[in-house]
Amino acid sequence: MIISLRTRLLSGVVLGTGVLLTLFCITIYSLTSRTLIRHFDESLLDTARLLSAIIEDRGFVQKEGESADEDDSERTDRIERELELEFNVRMTPEFFNLRGGAYYQFWTWDGDKTIRSPSLGQEDLPAFDEESDNPFYGDCPLPGETAGRAIRYRFVPQSEENNQAQEDPVTLVVARDAGELIDFLGLFRWLLIGSSAGIILLSTGVALVVSGAGLRPIHVLAGTIRTVNEQTLEQTFSAQVYPAELHPICECLNALLQRIRFSFERERRFNADVAHELRTPLAGIQTTLEVTLALRRDPAEYQQALRDCLAIARSMQKMVDTLLSLSRLDAQTLTIHRQTIPLRPLIESRWGVFADKAFDRGLNFDNRVAEGVSCVSDPDHLSMIFSNIFDNAVDYADQGGRIWVQAESADDSIVLSITNTGCSLAPELADRVFDAFWRQDASRTDTGNHCGIGLAVVRKIADALGVGIEAVIEPDGVFTIRLWLPVAESKPNRV
Repeated sequence: MIISLRTRLLSGVVLGTGVLLTLFCITIYSLTSRTLIRHFDESLLDTARLLSAIIEDRGFVQKEGESADEDDSERTDRIERELELEFNVRMTPEFFNLRGGAYYQFWTWDGDKTIRSPSLGQEDLPAFDEESDNPFYGDCPLPGETAGRAIRYRFVPQSEENNQAQEDPVTLVVARDAGELIDFLGLFRWLLIGSSAGIILLSTGVALVVSGAGLRPIHVLAGTIRTVNEQTLEQTFSAQVYPAELHPICECLNALLQRIRFSFERERRFNADVAHELRTPLAGIQTTLEVTLALRRDPAEYQQALRDCLAIARSMQKMVDTLLSLSRLDAQTLTIHRQTIPLRPLIESRWGVFADKAFDRGLNFDNRVAEGVSCVSDPDHLSMIFSNIFDNAVDYADQGGRIWVQAESADDSIVLSITNTGCSLAPELADRVFDAFWRQDASRTDTGNHCGIGLAVVRKIADALGVGIEAVIEPDGVFTIRLWLPVAESKPNRV
């Protein structure tokens, strides 16, 4: 499924806003709840300290016990430790009123309950069996099953007799109703959740508007691209019209249009060149036939005319075959099978095709490649490279000139140089020799001898084989084509 850029932007905004608000709400709620609970616990501690300051230890007091049987006159006296508050609890209504919201309870060291607030009635507060003498805070249920929070405070009360502390500690638990605190925190939590949801909705709406406005230049650019056709390839996309983020796209589009213009121009030029190359030999065939048929002639003259037409047809067939090879290379439909190839025998066999033509022009050929020098390539396509280079060298070398081939080792390749004398091109035009239908003579006075695509095919095949190639023209008219032939094995591949 394709997700639009606008959907991605909105998803990122909503998700990012949600994450940030969640972290913010958790932090705010945590700090607020801790602060309120701390203040609540501090009030419990103040109350516990106040109660511990006004409690008095009256020591052990003998009390009359009750008999186990009503008819039994004997009673057992018992000794209990007695604690007493120094103020009237009625002065604090929250402890006096039943279910008053505040509670306290004292325990002596042996666990006996001695004093508890009237608000507790007959119920007890939790004792919080903690061994530490430090104040301990905790949540606890209160009478009426309300939620509360309590402190356990352990201290040694003052003695009534000498105002000295006894050694046995007393445990005090003070509790308060925490319902309002819990309700406030719950309300605060829902307020944070609701406000966060509202902010997310608002940010989504704002993001929709902003993203729509921000993506509008893309739609404008897309509309402009739709208007481009073969008649409007000259137009460019100005970076000044679009935001900075679209400048790389504009640059790429301008470069693409330039390549397309070049391709169209090359195609038009190629069609014109092919038409021109074919027109001359066709005109030669037509003229030969028209002249021959104008008068009655001897059989020998007819045979000569047919031989001339056959030679022109063969030249045209050669050009068509070369064009087909170039087309296959452009379509990348050549299958390449690499193998180890001895270079000297292959060069000798390819030169043999052009030996007679070279002899007629008085050319001297020298194969300087040593025996045993090999490369790894496709033999058929490498033969085509050598044939096209030798054909070009034989036709363009000076009368009585020289052609030679030599090989040198360079790292993991063999540098093969094919050189001929008599080149009339300027050194700066060396790279142009690989352009299809290019000639130094723009008037094409040599049309019919060469169609100008042999070396273009050489470049295409070399690229397909992974063979480096360059042309070098020296000031003294020496023309050299260098090939970097690999010597390492590789798997067969399709180009």
